[in-house]
Amino acid sequence: MVKIIVILTAILIVFSIPVILTAQEQDLQNLQIGVDTAQQLLVDIPITHLEDADVWQAQMPIDQGIIIAMRRKGRPLDLPEVDPKDGTKNQYVLAAKIAFNQRGYAGFYLAPPTPIKIPGITKAITMWVCGRSFRHRLFIHLLDFKGNRMVLDMGTLDFVGWKKLSIAIPSTIKQNDYHNTEWRGLSFAGISVVCDPEETYGVYYIYFDEIRAISDIYSEEHRDEDDMQDSW
Repeated sequence: MVKIIVILTAILIVFSIPVILTAQEQDLQNLQIGVDTAQQLLVDIPITHLEDADVWQAQMPIDQGIIIAMRRKGRPLDLPEVDPKDGTKNQYVLAAKIAFNQRGYAGFYLAPPTPIKIPGITKAITMWVCGRSFRHRLFIHLLDFKGNRMVLDMGTLDFVGWKKLSIAIPSTIKQNDYHNTEWRGLSFAGISVVCDPEETYGVYYIYFDEIRAISDIYSEEHRDEDDMQDSW
């Protein structure tokens, strides 16, 4: 518990995040993926294929180290070469290279040019990460429907090669206003990594691909065609 508090305190200091929530990596089978009921229509949709990784932004305090982010060719072999749902060719990943200045608490942040709106009510988020068996910790940044930033803990990166990480969205994150179906859902704002202070030395490499959401789009699919739009 003390270690978790230290890690979260570090991320708060490094990135000045006003709201932090934590959640553990969870089994997503209980979400009944793909089930279409009278109240729920769950679909697996891409947030980003990261084919545009060359326009992502990378941030890290200069006293902790230097970060370089870029688009590089590659993909997890468990992913199809072409997404069967939208036809996107999976050719590139988001790559980050970090050169640490010294041992100690450090962290870095990767973000798209603008937050990416996720349709419907997000139930879970998955992403592919290529780790190098370091005890660094991965966090995902989301904006709720009012624009408040939330940070979810996706676990440690102590594995080698590609691994699909997943997290269920806590019910404590409010995603909608029941008066209006337009103002609902989350936006994906970025990724951060809080580094284990004992392993902040030398050069560290990490790669990301295929960030997806399992989302309930029942209200979007069943909205009346003649309903008025309030966003004016």
